[in-house]
Amino acid sequence: MRTSAQGIELIQSFEGFRPRAARLPVGGWLIGYGHTATARAGLQISTRDAVLILRHHDLPQIEQQIAEQVLSPLSQNEFDALVSFAFNIGSEAFGNSDVVAALNAGDRALAATAMWAWRLANISGELRVVDALARRRAAEIALFLEHPAGRAAIPGALVRPLAQQGHDDEETDPGARSVTIGPRVSSETTTAATPENSTQAAARAVSERIARILGEAPPQPPAPPAPPAAPGDGPTPEEITDAVKALVGDEPPVAPLTPPQRAKGPPEGIERRRMARPASAAQSDDGLPPLPLAEGVVVDDLEIVQVDPRDLERAIQENGDLDTAAIHNLGAWVPYALLSGLGLVGFVAGIERFLSHTSRPMLRESDAFAGPVLALGGGFLFLIASYYLYRALTRQD
Repeated sequence: MRTSAQGIELIQSFEGFRPRAARLPVGGWLIGYGHTATARAGLQISTRDAVLILRHHDLPQIEQQIAEQVLSPLSQNEFDALVSFAFNIGSEAFGNSDVVAALNAGDRALAATAMWAWRLANISGELRVVDALARRRAAEIALFLEHPAGRAAIPGALVRPLAQQGHDDEETDPGARSVTIGPRVSSETTTAATPENSTQAAARAVSERIARILGEAPPQPPAPPAPPAAPGDGPTPEEITDAVKALVGDEPPVAPLTPPQRAKGPPEGIERRRMARPASAAQSDDGLPPLPLAEGVVVDDLEIVQVDPRDLERAIQENGDLDTAAIHNLGAWVPYALLSGLGLVGFVAGIERFLSHTSRPMLRESDAFAGPVLALGGGFLFLIASYYLYRALTRQD
């Protein structure tokens, strides 16, 4: 037998891939998927080469050892679990373990128990349970005990027992006993239901439909006496009309909203008034007598408010005077306007002086710097003053 893809995936998941050789605590080197035979310091390997070494160099030795030492027949799952187990603990330890002895004795449950004992490691001179080894042993035991046909479903209401599958009657398997599984019959279901006529059935259907739309419990009006209806495919229009009348009673049906009306609020041309609640409607939850109302005042929130035109003109004049005084406050921006103009004049004068000195010889060396300095200072003053002038003009008091 050879290790299947499921067994190789199990080994790779627990061994892990090392692209460079790593030093072991007990000495030696480890590289790839647990390869130690030819590993040495400074060696590097790719994933593809590591898989080839695992399949064609490391595992064939383990597979040959299992074929020679295990005498009982093995399934593919059992063989894959034993290859992963032997690859982890070593060939010598596997040959001397109780797992091989239990398998040769035909006791697979005892062999799985013996595999669980190999989850200990020597740490600082003391045997301790290692988490990684415990998880690997659990995965190997689960694969070892799994049936080759897959996991069997637990018998229930929808799945027949495994012993009953394939037997149609008791003649093919006299020892088998068929079991019929069905719903439990209660006393309520055995009671004969009271028959109802077509009108009652139509009324009940309409009430349930209205209850589902309104989200309320369906009403239970008394059914009017009616003669039994003739057999047919369903209730007639007259029966449905009688059912609706029985549900609604004497109250007239509410007319649906027409397109000119609004979906929310009162219709056009109708005032909405809030009236004081009568004393009889104000009930207390704790049983105490209701408090008397302060006064019966009618509050109208849609009443048209009358505004005096003289008050409106006076308010406009007062606000206009205040805004005019704020706009004509010249002391806030006039100084910045003067400084901005002064800077612009200095900038132009500096440029003119610089151009005039380039066309004639200079008498002094300082004359060459006077024009540029004056233009630079004037331009800087013009920019700063213009900025603060803009802020003064756009400021809102």
